[in-house]
Parts: sequence; structure tokens; C-alpha cells
Amino acid sequence: MDVDLLRPGVARPSHNTVLWFEFLLDPSLLENHLQKETPDPSPTDLIVKFLSIAPDTKEAESKQSENEPSENSKNEALGSKRRYKYLALKILALKVAAFLKWDLTLLERRLPLPMQLTLLQDLLYLTLEKDADVEMHLELDLGSSPGHVVFAISLYHRWVLRAVMYSRLAMKQTRQPYIPVPGLQDPTYVPPNVSEDLVQGLESQVANSIAVLSHIVSGTAVPTVPVFDTFVMLTEDSTDAQQNWDKCAEVSSAEFLCQLHFDMGSFHFFREEYGVAGELFHKAAELRQQLGSEATLYCTVSTEDLKGYSEACDITSPTVSTRNLTYQLHRAVRDQYTGIVSILQTDNLHKEIPQVYRDTLELDIQGAMSSRKFTVARDLLLQVQTLNVVRRALTGTLTCGDYIYKLRQGGSKAVDLLITALKHILPHSNLAEKNNIKLFVMQLVECGDIEGLLERLLSCEFLTDLLSPREIEEISSKTTAVGQDLVNIPELLLKTEWDMPDFAVCKNARLEIGSLEQQLLLSYDSSEIRGIVEKLVSANPMKPQWRISNKWELPIPLQSMAMTLPRGFVQDFAYILLAKSRELTTMKDFKLATEFLTAVENEARNSSVNSGTLYKLVRLLSWETLLIQIIEFLTEWPNHKLNTGTLAADCKQCLLALQSGDSVIPRLEVMEHCAICLLNLGEWEYLTGLEKRWNYFEIAAAVAYACLDIAKYKGNKKVSRDAWDIVLPIFGPSPQQKRTASGTTTLIHRDSPNNSSTHTRATLTLFLARLRDSTALAVVISLLARLHNVLRDEPSLELSVDYAGLWPAVVSNANSYNVRSVGEALSQLLLQALQFHPTNVSWLKVMGDLNFVLGHHAMSLRYYLEAAIVVSDFFSQPIPRAAIDDHVYKRMIKCCIHLQCHTQAAVLCQFLEEVDYTTAFKSLGDIKSSTCSDAMDSYYSCIWDTTILEYLVHLHTKRGEHHRKQQAIKVIGLLELNANNNEEIQREAANIRKSRFLRAMARQYVCWI
Repeated sequence: MDVDLLRPGVARPSHNTVLWFEFLLDPSLLENHLQKETPDPSPTDLIVKFLSIAPDTKEAESKQSENEPSENSKNEALGSKRRYKYLALKILALKVAAFLKWDLTLLERRLPLPMQLTLLQDLLYLTLEKDADVEMHLELDLGSSPGHVVFAISLYHRWVLRAVMYSRLAMKQTRQPYIPVPGLQDPTYVPPNVSEDLVQGLESQVANSIAVLSHIVSGTAVPTVPVFDTFVMLTEDSTDAQQNWDKCAEVSSAEFLCQLHFDMGSFHFFREEYGVAGELFHKAAELRQQLGSEATLYCTVSTEDLKGYSEACDITSPTVSTRNLTYQLHRAVRDQYTGIVSILQTDNLHKEIPQVYRDTLELDIQGAMSSRKFTVARDLLLQVQTLNVVRRALTGTLTCGDYIYKLRQGGSKAVDLLITALKHILPHSNLAEKNNIKLFVMQLVECGDIEGLLERLLSCEFLTDLLSPREIEEISSKTTAVGQDLVNIPELLLKTEWDMPDFAVCKNARLEIGSLEQQLLLSYDSSEIRGIVEKLVSANPMKPQWRISNKWELPIPLQSMAMTLPRGFVQDFAYILLAKSRELTTMKDFKLATEFLTAVENEARNSSVNSGTLYKLVRLLSWETLLIQIIEFLTEWPNHKLNTGTLAADCKQCLLALQSGDSVIPRLEVMEHCAICLLNLGEWEYLTGLEKRWNYFEIAAAVAYACLDIAKYKGNKKVSRDAWDIVLPIFGPSPQQKRTASGTTTLIHRDSPNNSSTHTRATLTLFLARLRDSTALAVVISLLARLHNVLRDEPSLELSVDYAGLWPAVVSNANSYNVRSVGEALSQLLLQALQFHPTNVSWLKVMGDLNFVLGHHAMSLRYYLEAAIVVSDFFSQPIPRAAIDDHVYKRMIKCCIHLQCHTQAAVLCQFLEEVDYTTAFKSLGDIKSSTCSDAMDSYYSCIWDTTILEYLVHLHTKRGEHHRKQQAIKVIGLLELNANNNEEIQREAANIRKSRFLRAMARQYVCWI
């Protein structure tokens, strides 16, 4: 039967539902419910529901949080303030708390802070039988007071210290899932301002609570603990609230004082008063030892907690054995590794310390020696490494792979340490451990290649007993063979052509032809290819040899020209060399590719080819050579070794052949490369005069026209919309695409020139991939960025780019365009542009903006920081405001906030023209309330704004974070941050801290991404 405590006035949902007043009518109903194995609701949920019904709960909380004395100081009949109905509910809540044995840890975790206060105030009211000011508790004669009064007062003041302490720690309250009901508020919800006011009121009671608890500890009062039956339910005839205090449980003085000493010690430890805390913990440990392991009614102090606090306060707890090796290890680390070697030697015998502790110790010593924080023995690290590897060998786990290198570097000293470590543990090892040690030693000897190691180990009698004579002989022979390089390598492995059979014996014609064809496929030497083709043609004159490989494909014009050559050797040789020339171009071996084309021309001239065919072949080969030079020019940009003037003249000559109406015209691929080459060489006027019958000429001429206008008017005039009108439909709804003769639009065209005016995304991608000139890149980047902004239409996510105002600001029916494809094209173009112009600050910022819009905040920070690195010579100079403005800094701040790097965001708020204190304070306040993923207080040395530093001091004081508060105070006290300094000193102090912070950011986001 589930318990549903409905508020008054709510209709009864079913006959099985228990209403809140039924617990008042049947006293056994609550006890039966709590004694279930898994009561639903839980005991703490019942307390919340009982206290949330009483209307005077908030009034009592407000009164006590302000620490005002109660107006009702006399024990009088319950009037309008404490009516019977609500007092009965409070008694029910106290009965549940008694059932939980007044476990403050559980109550603090499950109840909101105001309800904790209300519950304890109700307990004080019933025990004292009046509303008494908590400040008057010190004046009470607790020595002669009843036990239940002592208990209530001590419990309340214990809770005050714990509440103040835990409110300053990052402890998230565990709450059950709440199902909201329309019209009702979650009773466990506490507004932040209420909690802050309540904590401030409790902080003012801390001194009084410490005094009361110290008075109780020094006295002889022993409390009695109220139990479930202590609290008597009210009946319809009750005229007063009388409890049965005789039914309280007895607790021993040791149990009561142990709990009080521990809570007081915890609070003093929280206040960093370690001397006082250590004395209290020592006394609590003695009392806890007296209690033994028997179950306690009141004391919840664990031996493990006492042990940890005692070690932290540098005292030896009676509950901690000083013979514990792990304890000795931690103390040795604290004492700068004093006696650490003997502890590890002992642990090799007893194996008490976890291996992870020993591995961490090794890393700590290595780090301390490299940072020179303190001085240790020179061979301490090697001793620890040796003892650790012996411990691993004993347990049969894998030893460190680099220990052999360390042993080799350490020389005879390292070998001596190893022998000493083994000598210490072998007499006490069992058979399995000795076998593990034997395998370990054999591995060192066989794999170590350490001179003299075997002789040193065999000279030790305790080691030779582990090895049999046969094993010793086998190891000796192996080490001798390795030392004299007597490793036998099979003769077959020494041959370079062991996979090629010798066909001279079998004389199989088909096998010989197959072998020649394989050589032809692999060969890239024109003379060798000539000889192989001659042999193949003579062996099988009817078979075209260029059909050996299906990868040997030529564009249609070249293939047609090759087919007009005389059938036989000339045709096969020319076709194969042309195909291999294209392969070499793809492999970026441009010199050899050009040589193959020259070899084809020479062969055609020396053979019986008519003049018309020879003329066409020579023209086509010259354009293929030009194509290879253009590809080399684009591939090796900007470090090419070509004569750009000659290259531009050749490109114009090639395009002139198209304009002149010659019978032999270049292939479309050649013309496309000529156009893009002229665009990259700055021949914009020539391109604008070309006849725009082909797609590639049209887009290249449009970009060239825009480049001319930008160079002429410096970006202050609207440019031609030709480029905009060409690019915009590409990203529109289902652009019409026309396939080439081969069925695809690829880099290598097999068709003759076509006159289609339809542009596709594939042709645009190919065009953008070949752009190299900075002006042409700037034009297309500005166009795509403007288009992205217009289609996205979000002012807060716009891309800031040069020349954006040159393009239209409106697109009709913008929703039908693919903004994602625009972003992808822009991103790919920017990556390519930064590859060839890595120090272009404008493009770095655009890349940062684009990543910010896409939600890639770490990458966005990377590009913003790279832009700042370029303009400041890696932050060695002040960053010009014209290069990195507030727009960039604000986006960097937002990126840090999204990455939960709140301290970085707060520091960046100082970089703005006017410091954004609102964002800075909010970011610093979010460090505690959410996950923080940066170095936090390590960045305090990068703050120069005194207002932010003063806020940090206030914030850490409010949270009780004394160490961080001292850091902030230390920074704010530096002379260079004095507000009375002149502007030059203040500016220099800010620049130093800016550089320090940005270098740290660069190490995180630029170097590691």
C-alpha cells in the first residue's frame, strides 16, 4: 500500500490511499510503514511531506535564520501559532527522525536546508518546552539538565557547524525524482537567496555553537537519545504536548564525546586550524578505540575517516598501525622520500603496497628531479625503478619495457642495484616466485645486449642455483652468437628477385609473353619500354599492346590521334607512352612525364607519318606539355621553378587557337587549366576579353572582372554581379546537371568542348580547388561568406569578411537554397587558402567565425589565436585593435563559456574596449555551480582588472575557499596593479598579463589540436 499524503481539500483518489491525518488517528500506521524493507515513500520523503503541510514552517525558518529571539518564551498552551493539527505533524516528522537515529549525514543529504532547521527547532521546542533563543544555550546549566535536553542542544549546534561547513563545499544534494503537479510547488525547492540568507544567519551562530559544544565536552553531562516511542501523538483530548522522555535510549560517555570531538575537529580542519583539529581528532581516535567494533546508537564516526584526518594533521592515530607499509610510504613521500628504498625492499617481501602506488612514486620522483624542486640522491630514481621491476617480476606481471634501456644506461651501478634487490628477496621466495625471477633474468640476458651482464649474474651463487647447466650453456651460446653477428640468414631472403621464376628452362612462350607484359606495366624507362614493345609486337603482331592494362585510358582527342598512327609498333609505343605520361603526372613526376611526350614526338617524326597527322600530333603534344607545366605550377605553388611570363604566353597562345578557328583545337581540360592559370597569374584583363562560350571561361572571367574592380576601386564600389549570378544557382534547388560524354564530370575530360551554360557544384569545387592568387581567393571567399550570411539570416552568427559589402544583401526565396553546402564549400576553400597563405589574418578570422557558427568552439578559438599570433609575433608585441577587435574577443568569450572554461572567459572579458563585468562575474560564479574545464585559479596571475580581483576575493570569502582567496589577495597586492600608477605602467602591466594568458591559451588550443 503506497502512502500518498495529500494536502487538505484534495479529493480521495482510492480506498487504498492513506491520507495525512490517518497517521494521526492510528499511531501504529507510521511504524508499520517505516519497518518495511523498502518503504515508499522513504523516511526522508515523509519528513518533507509532513513539514511542508505545516503553514508556519517558513515563518519559523525566517525567524531563526535572522537569529531573533522568540516572542513566546513561556510554556503556554498551544494557540493560533502552533495549532494541534500542525504540531501533530511536526511530532510525526520527529518520530521519523528518531527512527533514523538522528543521522545528520542522511538528513543533510535528503532534506533541504530550511527543513533541516525546522526539524531541529521543533526538537528544541519540545525538549525545552519553550521557545528559547539559541544564544541563551550557553547560560543553561547543562550539567544538571535532563539527558534529552543535552542531546537536543548538542545535536542542534553540531548541525550548525556541519551546515556552515558543507554549504561552502561543492556537495550536490541528492534528491528523489519529483513529478510536478499543476498548481503545486516542489516542497524541496529552495530559492538561492533564501539559502544564502540562512547560511549567513548560521555563520553568525558559529562562535556560540563552538562555545556550547566545548562547554558540553568539558562537562560531565551525558545525553539520552529520543527514540521512536519517546514522542507521544496528540489525541482529541490533548491540552498540551507531553512527551515520554523516560523512554529515551542511553548512550555511553565515550560514544557521545567521540562524536562531538570528531564534528568539532572537522570544522576546525575546514577552517584550516590544523593544530586544534589535530588535538580533537586525537581525542576522538582514543574514544573510538574504546568503543571497539561494536555497533553504536549515536556515534557515526568511522575508523577510516579518523585515519585520514589524523594523517592530514600529521598526528599518529591510535587506530592506525605504524607498521602498515602503505602508511609508511605516504609518510616517506611527505618527508621528501626519506627511507623510501628500505620501505620498497620490505614491500617486495610482503607485497602490501598496491603496484599503482609504486608506479606513481616512480613518476613523482622523476618529475621532482626534472623540475629541481628538491635535491635527492642521484641514484634514487634508478633504485626505485629497479625495486619496482623486481616486484613486477615476482608477481609474474609484465615488466617495464624501457627498463632494459635504463639498465644499459646505468652501467655497472645499475647491475649492482639489480643484484642487491634480487639477493634481498630470493631467500624468502617460494617456488613460483623463483621461477618468475629466472624467466626475468633470462629475458634480461637474451634481450638486453648488455656487456658483461651474464658474467656478473653468473658470478652470484644465489642466481646460478636458479638456472640449470643446460640453461646456462644455452644462454651463453646465444649471447656469444649475437655478439659475433653469427645469425644465419637464409639465402632465399638475400635475393632481390626470388619471386620471379627462371623461364629459360621451361621455354613456355605464353609465360615469356606474360613476363614481358608484367615488366611493361612496371617500367617507366622509355628505352626499356621500347625494347619490350618491340618484343611483344614481334611475338603477336595482331594484338594491340596498349590493351594490356585497362588503366591506360586517354582523352578522346588524344586517343583518336593515336589511332591514326601506323598500326603496329608506332601506335602501341605512342599510346603506352601517352598513358604512362598521364600516370606520372598523377604521381607528380612532371619531368619524366614531359620526357615521355617528347619521346612520342620524336618517334612520330622518325616514322612514316604523313605531314597532316604529324602536325596535329605535334600540336596536341605541345598542349599536353603545357597542361603538365600548369599542373606543376599549381601543385608546387608558390615554390615552383617555372618562368611565369613564358607560361602566361603559352596559355594565351593555346586559347588563341580556340579563338582563331583552327581545325586543331585544345582539349577542354587544357583550356580550363589555361584559364585558371591566367587567373592565378593576374592576367585578368585578358580573361575578361575571352568569348564566354564555355562554363569554365564564364566563371573564370567573372572572378577576373571582380578582381579588376577591386584592384581599381579598392573595394569601395559595387562590382559586377556576374560571379554572384553564376554561383548562386549552384546552391539552389536541384540545379540541372549535364553529364559529359563519359557520364561523369571529372578532372580528366574525355569529351570535346561543349557549350553548355549550366554550372554544377562539382565544376565549382574543381574551380575553387585550383585557385592560388590571393586576390582571386579573397573575391570568392567574400562571395561565399556573404551568401552564407544572407541565407542563414542570423545577425549574431554572421561571418566578418573583407569586401562583403560588394555583393547583394538579399536573396529571393532564400529558404530554397542549401546553406550547409555553402558552408562546406567555404570551409574547404578557406583550408586551401590558408595552406598557401598561412599568415592571412582576415582568412584566419573568417575560419574562426565559420567554426563558431558551426558550433566547433575549440577549433574557432584555435583560428582566432592563430590570427592573434600572426599580428603580434607570438604575443611579443601588443595586439593591434584594428586586427583583433571586440567582435573577435566576444566570440572567444562565448567559445570558452560553451567549453565550460569559465575562468578563461572571465579573463578575456578584460580584453574588451569596455570590460564586461557582467559576463566576467557570471563566469566566475559558474565555476562552482557547473563543471569547469580550465586551470581555474592558475589564471589569476593573468588578471589585471582590480574590480574582478576584488570580486574574486569576495567570492572565495563567501564560499570559504581560503587558499584561492589568498591567491587573489596576493595578485591584487602587486605594485604594478596599484590604481595610482600612471597609464604607462598600467598599460605595460596589462600587456604582460595579456601575453602570458594568450600564450597559455595557444598551448592549449593551437599546439594540442
